[in-house]
Amino acid sequence: MTSENSAQKKDQSHFLAEAYYLGMALGGFQSPPVEDYVDLEEFFLSGTYNLSSSRVAEGFLSWLVSYGHLLSPSKVRRLILKGTPYDPAILGGVVNFLSQHHPHSRQWAIIQPYLKKSPKPRLLVDGPKPKNPDPAFLKFNIICHPYRLDKDKFLRPIKTTYKSCPELKNRALFGSKVHADVASYLNRNPEATPYQTAKATHNHKARVFEIFKDIQIAI
Repeated sequence: MTSENSAQKKDQSHFLAEAYYLGMALGGFQSPPVEDYVDLEEFFLSGTYNLSSSRVAEGFLSWLVSYGHLLSPSKVRRLILKGTPYDPAILGGVVNFLSQHHPHSRQWAIIQPYLKKSPKPRLLVDGPKPKNPDPAFLKFNIICHPYRLDKDKFLRPIKTTYKSCPELKNRALFGSKVHADVASYLNRNPEATPYQTAKATHNHKARVFEIFKDIQIAI
């Protein structure tokens, strides 16, 4: 995590609860229900310091293969500038990984100034060192297994996830990520004000205020 970050890190149980809600299959993990809006980019950054086991790491990377195209690189940058915790070396590996699996995602270039190579090699997760580490992570001195990314094993069906997760469903439906986030937040918080919505979704206040009333009426 960068030393200048002042925001609170998500603990492991919080991260796993959100991961399950967002479609990761976590074996026998019993997740409490997620009651609040889940910000996708906050979850993405929290994954850089919460990959505690091979199952969680492979599940997270499988999730990125299926849903990474729905993320907003500009919002990730905004969260970093606001002090959201993240691991800059692991984020570097993750961004490289995303670029390999979503070759048209050139927008991730705006994250490059916030990536940093680890000063010494370190394992992504505890365990045996792989013989052929994933080159996407190795560029940042992170030693990661070349996971098979078995989505049938590590992810719940996408249709099932969309039915229970408006944050992902609305990103898939809307052309605008701001529209999607406002709609998702209002689904859970129908009495929210534009200011509360902008603060919770980490989107530009002027943009949220501009579209808020239309979305509030539409949903």
